[in-house]
Amino acid sequence: MRDLTMMIKKALQYALTISEDPKEIKKHVEEYMAAAGFDRRYRFKWRALSGNDKYTSSGIFEYAGQRYYFSKLSGELELEKI
Repeated sequence: MRDLTMMIKKALQYALTISEDPKEIKKHVEEYMAAAGFDRRYRFKWRALSGNDKYTSSGIFEYAGQRYYFSKLSGELELEKI
């Protein structure tokens, strides 16, 4: 399961470098995970979000039945499983 967490962190870093728009983050994380060989049936679902319609600083989301919390403070991305 640790491999999945590390892969999600890489996917989030990738998505956040492209755009901080929540809709775009969702799209790019799902594309990254599918390209990495993960099951396309799993979807990224926002549960809580801190930021505005263009920028995201932290949030809670579900992927593959697990909940995760991430925050991006001082340019550093932190991800933890809840």
